[in-house]
Amino acid sequence: MPLPIQLLEKEESMRTKVLSFVLALAFVLAACAPAATPTSAPAPKPTEAPATAANFPTGRFIKEGETDYGLAFNADGTFYVFQGENIFVRATYKVEGNTFTETSNDGGCETNVSFTYAFDGTHLTFNYVGNPDDDKDCTGRHADFNGVTYTLAGEAAEPAAAALLEIKVDAADYSYTAPETVTAGWVRVILTNTGTEPHHVQFLRLNDGVTVQQFEEALKQGEGPALALVKQVGGVGAVHPSGTASAVINLTAGEYVILCFIPSPSDGVGHHAKGMIKPLTVEAGAGAASEPQADLSVNLKDFTFDMPASLPAGKTIIQITNEGPEPHEFNILRLEGSKTVADVLAFLSGEAGGPPPFAPVGGMNGLDVGLSGYAELDLTPGNYLAICNIPSPKGNGAPHFMLGMVKEFTVK
Repeated sequence: MPLPIQLLEKEESMRTKVLSFVLALAFVLAACAPAATPTSAPAPKPTEAPATAANFPTGRFIKEGETDYGLAFNADGTFYVFQGENIFVRATYKVEGNTFTETSNDGGCETNVSFTYAFDGTHLTFNYVGNPDDDKDCTGRHADFNGVTYTLAGEAAEPAAAALLEIKVDAADYSYTAPETVTAGWVRVILTNTGTEPHHVQFLRLNDGVTVQQFEEALKQGEGPALALVKQVGGVGAVHPSGTASAVINLTAGEYVILCFIPSPSDGVGHHAKGMIKPLTVEAGAGAASEPQADLSVNLKDFTFDMPASLPAGKTIIQITNEGPEPHEFNILRLEGSKTVADVLAFLSGEAGGPPPFAPVGGMNGLDVGLSGYAELDLTPGNYLAICNIPSPKGNGAPHFMLGMVKEFTVK
């Protein structure tokens, strides 16, 4: 039904008023809005954000006043100290705001030490949070972070590690065939016994100023006077005739001797006294080879082996660390048949004769306190002993196994 003419006129008037209000509101909003940016104008350059955990600078930084020494920071939270291609300390870090915290290191320093930092795009400066003197015991870090400035030099990718140097030592009755010079760093020593008696190879670094002749003269007086002139840095434990074993040791530059302390069963004379001693020079070098990856760790103490009761059969790399306070070794003997620890001790002490109740299969020779090395073993299933034969000054020269440093374990 159509509306009366009066109502139509009234509705039209209302529509007109609403339309006028909407147009007026649109005009007011347009007047208040900012002017549009022309599409052809470039976007404004954003302001650079301050350094935070998300954009802490990474790369290789050269220390102020140096040419090839500095710090290298990786984006994965690791960093290292370098000089040229040599790496001295590896560590981890975290960053919160403008605070850098070293969370771990392999240099033996206290961890979770913090520094403020500033970075201007090229130069990176560190300052201790707190008193710098509290970290003076860590001399390297104190020198590298106490108000020191570095200059960005390039990418932080760590140089590829060099292949592990290998030294082949042939042990005969009674001499060694071995290199006369090697390069300093981590090296794998491969000992092959071509003789008819068991042999090992012990590496001894002569103290600075000590000559090979002086060492040999002291050795005639006994192991005690001779060992006072050297540092025991490891070697390959005894292996039976026709056997082969290896160990990885760290050699610093200097003069060395390698020798065999094992006595002949016929006369009890040490093999070194029969000619089984040889000088060795270790020359400074790149030293870029990294340590091997260990399958497990064994700690040597006075007078125990901190190790598992069983090891897996096959090839195993064991990191050996001497926690002292006396020098120790980790020699491995495979028990023959049903022989026991008591049988071995009776044989070694001279209480029992006959053939040895064991076969030596390698291990790590003498290490001074605080040193580490890696014994590379290839074991078949059976019963074994770890034993230390080094004489104890505190025990009137008694070998450590007589003081309890012997441990039976199984290989499965």
